[in-house]
Amino acid sequence: MNTKRRKRPVTIVDIAAKLGLSPMTVSRSLNSRQDVNEATRKRVLECATAMGYHPNRWAQSLVKRRSMIVGVVIPDIAHSFFAEITTGVEEVLERSGYDILLCHSRAQAARETSEIGMLSSSRVEGLIVASTQGIYSPGILHELRQKETPFVLVDRFFPGYDFASVRTDDHKVGRIATKYLIGLGHRRVGYIGGPNLSPAHLRRRGYFAEVREAGLEVRRTWLARSNFDIDGGYTAMKKILSRSPKPTAVYTANDPAAIGALYACRDAGLDVPGDMSIVGSGNIEGPHNPNPFLTTVDWPRSEMGRMAARLLLAGMEDPSPEKLSAVKVFAPQLLVRQSTASPRG
Repeated sequence: MNTKRRKRPVTIVDIAAKLGLSPMTVSRSLNSRQDVNEATRKRVLECATAMGYHPNRWAQSLVKRRSMIVGVVIPDIAHSFFAEITTGVEEVLERSGYDILLCHSRAQAARETSEIGMLSSSRVEGLIVASTQGIYSPGILHELRQKETPFVLVDRFFPGYDFASVRTDDHKVGRIATKYLIGLGHRRVGYIGGPNLSPAHLRRRGYFAEVREAGLEVRRTWLARSNFDIDGGYTAMKKILSRSPKPTAVYTANDPAAIGALYACRDAGLDVPGDMSIVGSGNIEGPHNPNPFLTTVDWPRSEMGRMAARLLLAGMEDPSPEKLSAVKVFAPQLLVRQSTASPRG
């Protein structure tokens, strides 16, 4: 039988005994209190590092009477897009002494409402939410604002509500993608949209703005709606391909739907990009695929997460209307790959 005892964690008392200081002085030094001189603070920090001291966050939260936890609610925990955002959030919050409690809404508005209610009742310090509520129906988020609970929306916003948000210029996303296809010579350009969320809504408007500006016809048979997932994109593209005449290019509101559209073309015996050019939005292939194929529109997801965390920290420190309604919009850019080409003939 192994009788070796587990090593006891180093405590403030241990550091105090080592340096001949009081535990109170050590605690004040570790918490950067101004009533400790710099030489003492340096001695304490160096000793703590050498002894392998790690602060107990739960104990600190009890002393401060704060949870030191931020709730993060995303629609798809497996989606690399939201994984990158969450990584950026965590990076900033950890440096400020916060932990995150991650919740997965599964892109269901009712589940999201339940999770936000749970987090709020658990007394989290604030929330970062990639909401699945309808674009004109923020629901529980409006209630949070009325209670002055700090929160930041990421990759979403609600027209008419001054909620803090971090997102890309989704109208420009739609315009960039559609303009590129038109520039390749496509005159029959279709669109696969998304759910009733601000990104899909604005990307659709960007698509229509470009085709109308180019004087092109838009047929209803070239339009279809999808969820932001592969199955939805597959079904939407099959619907478009079942009609005649077919478009020679399709812009989809996000990358998973674009990948589904690619699969539908393949199963229909069509070559991409020979018979059909496809552009997505979100660049989910980039960080994970050594040979990304899909032409798409990109914006910095990790930096969006970091910015959302910074805005939330500012709002928690100063819950003024100005801080609780701060907005940061990142510019998108086109990434040209192998799924697009000029139309044949």
